[in-house]
Amino acid sequence: MTSPSSSRFILIGLPATGKTSYLAALWYLVQHEQVAHKLMLDRLEGDNKYLNQISSAWLLCQPVPRTPTDSEKVVSMVLKDAASERTITVTFPDLSGESFSLQWTARQITTSYDNFLKTASGGVLFVSPEPHKPARIDAAAPLVQEMDQADGNGDAHMVEWEASLAPRQVQLVELLQFIAARDYFKPPFRLALVISAWDKLKVTGISPAKWFAKEVPLLFQFLESNRNLFEYTIYGVSAQGGEYTTETERLTEVDPSERIGVVSSDGRSSSHDLTEPLLWLMR
Repeated sequence: MTSPSSSRFILIGLPATGKTSYLAALWYLVQHEQVAHKLMLDRLEGDNKYLNQISSAWLLCQPVPRTPTDSEKVVSMVLKDAASERTITVTFPDLSGESFSLQWTARQITTSYDNFLKTASGGVLFVSPEPHKPARIDAAAPLVQEMDQADGNGDAHMVEWEASLAPRQVQLVELLQFIAARDYFKPPFRLALVISAWDKLKVTGISPAKWFAKEVPLLFQFLESNRNLFEYTIYGVSAQGGEYTTETERLTEVDPSERIGVVSSDGRSSSHDLTEPLLWLMR
């Protein structure tokens, strides 16, 4: 019999990028047999109250509660690889997006996060499908001039810059640099990049890899230039299956697990198996 092995992974993502929705859908998926999935739930370690809370909201097509910065939860599942019968312990600290934002704005990380990174062998990095793109200077200059002329005051519409206004991809690069700068960092650190709410982009026909290179070029170039530090792959993931506010009726007509969508990096394969990114990390 194969002896159990333990792997620890971190969920990484700024506010409202889909981390908690992913965890809620994953908890439901591994407890049910509605669709095929490669990793099965063997047992849960710890209290399942938080998991049940967010999964119940997901099941009812209601907004999943965000994780407050003062009540971060550490969730552990023991998942079994159906193909190899290997049992793997997967621990997710569902850190709030605000905790990750503070790494950029305040240049600090929590002690618990730092301790967890010491034993983490990889992570799931969540990327919003609607990154905050900065305006080009040549495009913004005419608008600024027009506002100046309308108000007669060059400072009337100026917003003082602060770190939180930096583009999301800049902040994500810094989150990864924080990891790579730790004294205990052992490369390569495996990253499963999840482009969340993929249902919004599916209609475009673009693959997750091409979307990533086009829409988040700084993060893409950073990872490509540092393959000795980070080994990565990309998935397009829809944990909800659509917009709760406008598509509730359609979503409630299908089995909950079938709402999940996972698209491979090249866009050639898709499934409802939300464990695919985790299986890749565990290879």
